[in-house]
Amino acid sequence: MSQQHPGRRRRPGRRTTSLLVPALVAGLALTQGVPAQAAPDKPDQNTFSAGTYLVQLDDRPVATYSKTAPPQGERLNTRSQAVRDYLGHLKREREEVLDEVRGVRPALVYQYALNGFAAKLTARQAAEMARTPGVVSVVRNEMLQPAVAAGTGSATTAAMRTATTTATGHSLPVPDTAAFLGLKKRGGLYSKIPGGQRRAGEGLIIGVLDTGIDTNNPSLRALPEPRPDAEVIAKKWKGSCDRGEDVEHQVTCNNKVIGAQYFRAGLEDPQDTDWASPMDAESHGTHTATTAAGDIDVPATVPDSGISGRISGLAPAARIAAYKVCWSNGCPNVDIVAGFDKAVADGVDVINYSIGGGNGDPTTGPVYQAMFNAARAGVFVSASAGNDGPGTVSNNVPWVATVAASSHDTGYRTTVTLGNGESFDGVGISALAVKSAPLVDAGKAARAGVDAAQAELCKPDTLDAAKVKGAIVLCERGDNARTDKSAQVKAAGGVGMVLYNANVTDEEIADAHTVPSTHVDSAAGQAIKAYADGTARATAALGAARAVKQPGAQIAGFSSGGPDLTSGGDLIKPDMAAPGVDIVAGTVPGSLDAKGEQGMMSGTSMAAPHVAGLALLLRSLHPDWSPMELKSALMTTATTKDSAGKPIRRAGADSAATPLDYGAGQVVPNRAADPGLVYDSTSADWIAYSCSLGEHPVAADGSDACATTRKIDPSDFNSPTISVGDLVGRQTVTRTVTNLGATTGVYTATLQTPPGYKATVSPKRLVVPAGGSASYRVTFTRTSAAFGDWSYGSVTWSDKHHKVRGAVALRAVALGAQSEATGKDATGSVTLTSRTGYRGTLTTTVNGLYAGTTSTGTLTGDHPDMSASPLPPSVAKLKVTVPEGTLLARLAIQSRGFLPGSDIDLDVHDADGNVYSMAGEGSDEHVDLPGPGTYDVYVSQYALPPGATSQKYTLHTWLIGADTKPDHPATATPAEQRADPGATAKVTVSWRNLRAGHTYLGLVDYGNGKHTLGSTVLTVTP
Repeated sequence: MSQQHPGRRRRPGRRTTSLLVPALVAGLALTQGVPAQAAPDKPDQNTFSAGTYLVQLDDRPVATYSKTAPPQGERLNTRSQAVRDYLGHLKREREEVLDEVRGVRPALVYQYALNGFAAKLTARQAAEMARTPGVVSVVRNEMLQPAVAAGTGSATTAAMRTATTTATGHSLPVPDTAAFLGLKKRGGLYSKIPGGQRRAGEGLIIGVLDTGIDTNNPSLRALPEPRPDAEVIAKKWKGSCDRGEDVEHQVTCNNKVIGAQYFRAGLEDPQDTDWASPMDAESHGTHTATTAAGDIDVPATVPDSGISGRISGLAPAARIAAYKVCWSNGCPNVDIVAGFDKAVADGVDVINYSIGGGNGDPTTGPVYQAMFNAARAGVFVSASAGNDGPGTVSNNVPWVATVAASSHDTGYRTTVTLGNGESFDGVGISALAVKSAPLVDAGKAARAGVDAAQAELCKPDTLDAAKVKGAIVLCERGDNARTDKSAQVKAAGGVGMVLYNANVTDEEIADAHTVPSTHVDSAAGQAIKAYADGTARATAALGAARAVKQPGAQIAGFSSGGPDLTSGGDLIKPDMAAPGVDIVAGTVPGSLDAKGEQGMMSGTSMAAPHVAGLALLLRSLHPDWSPMELKSALMTTATTKDSAGKPIRRAGADSAATPLDYGAGQVVPNRAADPGLVYDSTSADWIAYSCSLGEHPVAADGSDACATTRKIDPSDFNSPTISVGDLVGRQTVTRTVTNLGATTGVYTATLQTPPGYKATVSPKRLVVPAGGSASYRVTFTRTSAAFGDWSYGSVTWSDKHHKVRGAVALRAVALGAQSEATGKDATGSVTLTSRTGYRGTLTTTVNGLYAGTTSTGTLTGDHPDMSASPLPPSVAKLKVTVPEGTLLARLAIQSRGFLPGSDIDLDVHDADGNVYSMAGEGSDEHVDLPGPGTYDVYVSQYALPPGATSQKYTLHTWLIGADTKPDHPATATPAEQRADPGATAKVTVSWRNLRAGHTYLGLVDYGNGKHTLGSTVLTVTP
């Protein structure tokens, strides 16, 4: 009997909500006239120009289709007849789409973690593809970046040994993050695994999406045979080893690295190191892979430093599958999705994703959807938070574990001693000391014709060798990589470097420099600079590095933190912190970032594989745990204290770190093996979360998934942490916990209430049977918290053996108002409801109503070829100019102006060739223009009802400015009313004598008598 599959879907309708400039986003809270951070607008329209695109189709991929998705706890079986049948169906549906747009040839095909393909398209092909039946989205290729802190890694040339340098003869210890995390303690996680550390990760496979892998690295040598997990691996592993087309840079797989693939369809201009091979050219991928799962007790030496010892991956017995998706200029998203697609098909258990994204990116983007489907298929995804500091967190979707970077307990210090006797401690790892030598400020040693500010940064070819030779050079941190600065000092003949912070985060990072170097903080840097600039024949000496014990788990200054802009702060990201500073792991000799087989790197890139490795360990102990249960176990058992028992701090900050820096806290993996309760979630919950943000995932039948999903506030997503980024007076959140224990648990709540609020939990006691679940609610009421400021606390559930802690973050806002409203009477009104979070006055005014203008013409024929010249009569081209000062510029066509059964499309091209489109089924479409300028507008007749050959079209245009005179003034009643915390305010907007058949737009503005607090877009169509 043949397999039944969904048939071809009609193209789904697109939403038509308005897009306002950020200053007019409804519900924006203001304090002293300054807006609090809010979620960015999420435009429903597309922007197209020529390039490579990822086209997502509307059928489910193999990993999530009901008849091919794997059962929980198992990997996808791509060899089954059901999968083969379904792949044939997807191929046929894909070919139908390709038949609709001429000249498109896929460069990549996605079938397992996403359904679609990647292809090079012209702007017109992209716009046409977006309106083709069966197409969900058409997304331009985007370059993402590995999340390693700039300037880290071993240097590429040997350190100088001159008369001014001396070796100390002692070595510095290699950081042991497994010991720091407690894995090696008596009763630690390794002791719970049969065979201990050496067999940790056995039977499991980690997929690493990165810059590739060097299979010659000693941390990736073949494991001893016979392997006790050989049968388990053979059953789940469906992948292969592609050695690569570049014969000089091929890889050789073994029983450690069992798979290797590369994807570079999104790489427009390959460079010399962009080999057609999985071979790693930059060390990043080799470093992350060996951090998570490198072999045990591998001798290691970091070149250009005194560091040596032995290194091990956290799960040294795990197998590795490498997916090269990153190249010399970044990681194309079309290739990243291909990596996820192949990893899920191959049967990996965990994916490490040390690649950054963007804060505020929609959860429905193709990379996040590939992650969604990977997690839905049971694959745990560990992702880097990013390296751009507070407010920049990326990979902020709830179905992945997003990891911040923290320090461990091994530090490296060096001392700068000035000729006047003053000395300053800094960070460095060189085994060489520099005897007294001239001290030169790089800004005073610029080559002729070079800007002193550039020389001060030790930029390439800026230093005068005659001034630098034999000297220790003072370089300012910033712009170029830290190790590049020492390379410039060496090239100019310098013997040492003092690197100081200035206009950057005041933290110091250990790097392997080409000359002995010390990295000092801002205060020390300014003192050294003052001495160097103000003293004739200034001198300095650098001491050799020494190892010191330090309180671990300080959050790196570079580590990206919240708030999460996608949710407006209603989800805490990152989720947790793990070691990501000064991590020694495998590298590629002679690569961009390394000289030898081991190197030291820092970044959230290094933190994510620690969590990936821990997930392997936990999964070996609990193979039936879902990815979200694994994530929750790591989060609820995390700590907010460093190894000295003091609150975790962010490097360079004056106060303790917060949940916006570290999420739930620093991971404590030994506790995570027995968390007691977990906060689980399913794909249905993830869809509900996306819908709560106003985003519209597409269901398997091509329809809007939000039409059937349950409605939630984003703060009610079942995360182990609680966050409300727009608390108006009072809000109640709900959570559900599941007991993973073997016996009934009786848990009692403890609240650490955020300052400026009252909080109550109900019930205060939970009785949760083994395998069962229970729900609770927490109500937060603002008392004195300042609008726009964050306040932190926690909710902890305890029994006799467990403490299940969840962080809390709250931000009060002054107003919560609806963003859209509609009316339909010629003379009528609409009542708008808002909530106020303050005591005082609420004012309401109306900017409008505006009839706008119309342009008309005739369209003849259908299925237009937009690339034809001249344009066919089924396409009309117009020009629209948007003046400066416009607050809202909208173009629209309306189905009521066309024959029933018509499908008319609206496309707008700007001067740069970008195309703005909301192509969808039917003829109700609008485009909101991004700013002032002149635009080409195309109205295209895609389909006509049977028997019709032509019809008239009407294009509506609204250009609303602050001083635009309304066509029909509307009024707000009351114009002023009392506002109370948590109270509901109603205002009636009224209008008179509108003409039937027209559409009118207006902006309803709310204020407190001093500042505008938010706006609602009002559309009236009599």
